[in-house]
Amino acid sequence: MRVLTSAQMRDADRRTIDEVGIPSAVLMENAGRQVVAAMERHLRALGDQRVAVVCGKGNNGGDGFVVARVLEASGVPTRVYLLVSASEIEGDAQINLSALDAVGVPVVDVAEPDAWAAQLAEIAASGVVVDALFGTGLARPLEGHWRTVVEDLNASGVPIVSVDLPSGLSADTTHLIGETIDATLTVTLGAPKLPLLVPPAATQAGEVVVADIGIP
Repeated sequence: MRVLTSAQMRDADRRTIDEVGIPSAVLMENAGRQVVAAMERHLRALGDQRVAVVCGKGNNGGDGFVVARVLEASGVPTRVYLLVSASEIEGDAQINLSALDAVGVPVVDVAEPDAWAAQLAEIAASGVVVDALFGTGLARPLEGHWRTVVEDLNASGVPIVSVDLPSGLSADTTHLIGETIDATLTVTLGAPKLPLLVPPAATQAGEVVVADIGIP
């Protein structure tokens, strides 16, 4: 089994897109669908739960939008909570954000602390939270509103499924660099990352599933 750093993962993504010819949109769709498949296998009575998908920008947020769409299509009531302005979402992630309206997935703007605080009770009443805030690109501790969001999610007691890495971890160290999501399940994409395998960072990952999304 190959364990990749953040730079190696970016290179694997690039080579898959540029040399193999698999579009980035296909990789994002595969990622979201594999996360849902792992949730169905590892979480009891998922179909009876209401799911909150908490999204940042970038590809990790885009993966979260796909997760929300696929869950809703399978009959699981799902709501997206967006931690950035919709105007900051670009590329494949923006396409998948726009698709949510067509399938009836509500998107709630919680980019400001007051908006987050107003929605926190509803999020905490969900059966499952999907963490699609940060992927492998994080290199410094979370601060401000981001740190508060992670602290609140951990304190909610709701099972958390992290996409690729629990938000707050750096893909390039086994140490905890700051406040980090305490995941019940982590679905990591393409290949495992070092902090998912070695303590103390690995203690935040819960059960780890490696999802094949089409990267050779």
